[in-house]
Amino acid sequence: MKTLYDSDNYYDGDGQATRLAPSLSSLLYLLDWAKAWGFARKSKLYQTNRSGSSEGKPRVLDIGAGDGKFLYFMRRFGRIPSGTTLSSVSQQAAKSVFGIDLELTKTISPKLQKHKYQAITYWHVFEHLDDPESHVSAWPSLLTSDGVVMVEAPNIESIGARLSFDAWLGSDLKHHINHMTAKQIVELIEKYGMSVDRKETFSLKFTYPFIWSGLLGRLFGTRLYHFDSVFGALKDPLGRLRKSPFVTLNTIASIYYLAPVILVLAVSGVITGRGEVLRLYVSRSKGAVHGE
Repeated sequence: MKTLYDSDNYYDGDGQATRLAPSLSSLLYLLDWAKAWGFARKSKLYQTNRSGSSEGKPRVLDIGAGDGKFLYFMRRFGRIPSGTTLSSVSQQAAKSVFGIDLELTKTISPKLQKHKYQAITYWHVFEHLDDPESHVSAWPSLLTSDGVVMVEAPNIESIGARLSFDAWLGSDLKHHINHMTAKQIVELIEKYGMSVDRKETFSLKFTYPFIWSGLLGRLFGTRLYHFDSVFGALKDPLGRLRKSPFVTLNTIASIYYLAPVILVLAVSGVITGRGEVLRLYVSRSKGAVHGE
């Protein structure tokens, strides 16, 4: 089993580190901006600094930074960006597209450990780690006294996952090498003197497609609607349409006709704590877990 959380074959060979159809690029850019802005606001980092000087600015470390888009937005918000990847494709894309330098490393390297960070983020990376404990154990020495670690991962106990795990877009058994429950992640965090201050289960980017994929598998069966089939329709819709026209047309149409059910389930997931993602805000100080 491949254990690299951000390897070259994870991305298309277009040099842009994309995983979905180009037609979705504008939407993803907007969603990623909203993600970055929301994180900056909630972690109290969003303080505009227009001086152009890096002195005194807080540092942000993004583990498994993909194409570097999140760090690009953090830099625009006045932060000093640092990030890692295991993919030369994503490393090159981050530099060429967003001007972000990512370190090609599987671990938190000695170079990165020279600094203290006000924020460390794992955006859908934790489930790719073959040794998550090695990362968690490093957090106390990397964080500033008021620093925050944010971990977002697919919630394997979500409504969408329970509808049909094999079709659910959060499963991705080829690349997600550990599927830890919320309880398991919290226990690991607390083992190293950290505490979860905030828990969220809604994602503007992932909640809708995750529930949609689970519904497809539940309604039409995983023989036709398994992970590769559903993800393939998002990655290469024209190729899938030529290969399986009826299945693909229904896949695309269901994005719209299943909307009422998806929205009801999304609200239910937030209320019950069974939302499609698990987003934890972690700090040094002990604090009670609370929702949005």
